[in-house]
Parts: sequence; structure tokens; C-alpha cells
Amino acid sequence: MADAANANAVRHRDTRLRFEQWARNPACQANTLSAVHGIPMSQVAKREGTTPTMGQSPFAIARGEMFERSLFRNDAAVLREALVEADVLPKSAKAFTDFRLKLHGGQLRSHDDARAATTRFFHNLAKGKAAAGLAAAPTLLIPGGVMLPEAILVIDALVATRVADQVMLTVGEIKTYPDRGGHTDGAELATARAQAGVYVHGLQVVLRELGLDGHVTVALQGFLVLSRPGFNRPSIRAGEDLCYQAKRAERGFSQLETAASGLPAPGRADPEMAIMHAGTAYESTCVSFCDRAATCFQRALVANDPIILGEDVRRLLGQVPLDRAVALLNGEKPKTDAERALNDQFQQGD
Repeated sequence: MADAANANAVRHRDTRLRFEQWARNPACQANTLSAVHGIPMSQVAKREGTTPTMGQSPFAIARGEMFERSLFRNDAAVLREALVEADVLPKSAKAFTDFRLKLHGGQLRSHDDARAATTRFFHNLAKGKAAAGLAAAPTLLIPGGVMLPEAILVIDALVATRVADQVMLTVGEIKTYPDRGGHTDGAELATARAQAGVYVHGLQVVLRELGLDGHVTVALQGFLVLSRPGFNRPSIRAGEDLCYQAKRAERGFSQLETAASGLPAPGRADPEMAIMHAGTAYESTCVSFCDRAATCFQRALVANDPIILGEDVRRLLGQVPLDRAVALLNGEKPKTDAERALNDQFQQGD
């Protein structure tokens, strides 16, 4: 039980997944509260009497952890070989720096230890005292109160190379998705790029905070480490453009910092109750990540919100409730300017 509690605490402090949760529906105040305070929607759903259905399968989580452990075994020999073949890592760059926690096969005890070691590593790289090569799980603390109580990012893999008198950092994201060339699932690849983009922006912020941005730069192209179909050997997708995703993360972190500054501090109120009473903004994509999606759908249904028929219908109807749109289609006269404008569109459609 103690090990399980420790694992949950470690995952809670790694805030990348919380950022991605928020980014899926930033207009929803309840979602923002959940992400910033780190209160899973599954807890809120249980309190409301709903059975949670989201979350990764424990088998998928276990497979992912096994895949990562295999990549970093024997000083990451298998992964380094694949990165060299993909021209991501120079053959001469044989250094391997491991910031993983004991929980994940490393030697460090906590995120605090990993963050301190990562900071020393960046300083040493800038001074030429650390060898270029591959690093596992470098850990960043993002300043500015983006998440409560803190914003920690753990990068899957990082390649450090020397270009003239500067060090270039290239971000890697590890997934167990099978790489099927041109037939790899597009949505899965987009998710992986988005997560890598968060790391790129996080690195830029931290290096600037440490005063190292003039000596250590971050590449806007990264790499994805996928599995080969049928077995757990790495397949490298090099040269992934992360520029847009890094800018997306920058905008998101700025918005989250503003949102966090206006929220009550943890402990001053019942955060689950605050989320339950916060405003929502249901979208069709909510069913893919939020345990309260069914509850919000029912609320939208009762309110005659056009969103229950999808974003296209909501854009068409605008401020007109669904029942009034049906009434207009059945010949009733419009009562408001919005209804008159919509009725004109209906007439033109005829």
C-alpha cells in the first residue's frame, strides 16, 4: 500500500498530464480547477455518484513502464543505437545521464533530487564539464505558479549535442505506439508531439530562469520513440516539428498562470465541491477524457444547448436554444434578433 501511495504522489507531482487535460477544454472552469489543483475528475465524479470510466488501463501503464526500462537498460544501449541510426545522436556521444527515480528503475529518491541533479547537469553542460549524450528523465520545475502546488515536468529523453561553443538540447517523447510508417495513428502522433512541445517550452523557461539560455539552446525539432510492430524494439521518428506545439504550450502556461492566481489556495476550501459547482463548457471531445462528461451532457440536454448535437450545430444556432430552433423550423414566429437571424438562414436554406 505504501508503494502504491508513493507512486500516486510521484504521478501527481508530474504536471504534464494535468496541463494536457486543461488544454483539451480550457473554456471549462471546472476543468481548469481540476488541472490547476491536481484534483482528478474521477474523484469528483465519484462524489457526484458517477462511476469513473477514464484513465489508462493498468496493463497499458505496465507495458509503457516495461518499454521505458528496456530502453534505458545497460546505459540505454538499445536506445542509443537506434538514435545513432536515426542521426539524432552522434556515434561519438556515448555519455548517459540517468535522472530516473528508483520507482522507475533509476537511482534517485524523489523529484526534488532529480530536479537538483538536472539543474547541476545544465550548468555543467554550459561550462563544458558534462559530456554530450543521452539523458533519461531530466526533471524541471516551471516557475510562476502555473500549477498548484508546483509545476514539475519530467522529460522522457533528452539528447545533448555540442554545436560550436553552444549546447543543443533535443527533446524526445517515448510511446508504446507501434510505428507503422505512413499508417501510424495520426491522433496518437499529434498527442505525442503536443507533449514534446510542452517539454520544449518548459526547457526554454527553465534555461532562461537559470541564466543559461545564451549557452544552452533548445531545438524546435524533436524525436519520437515508438515501438516496432510485434515487439518492444525502438523505432525513431526524427525531425518532428515542435515549433507550433511549443508556442501552444507557452500560451497555455500563460493562461494557466492567470487562472491559478485567481483560485483559492488548497486547504482553504473543499476543492472537490468547488469543482462540482464551477461552470462547465461541454464539448463533444469531453467524452474522450473527462469522467464528468455524461453529467455535463445531461445538463446541456436540460438547458436545450445545441452543443448536444455537436459543435457545427452550436455554431449554426448561436444564442438560440435547441427547442426554439425546432419551433422556428415548425413555423413559429421569431421572438428575438438572434431568432430572426437564424430564421432568415432557415428560409435561405429552403
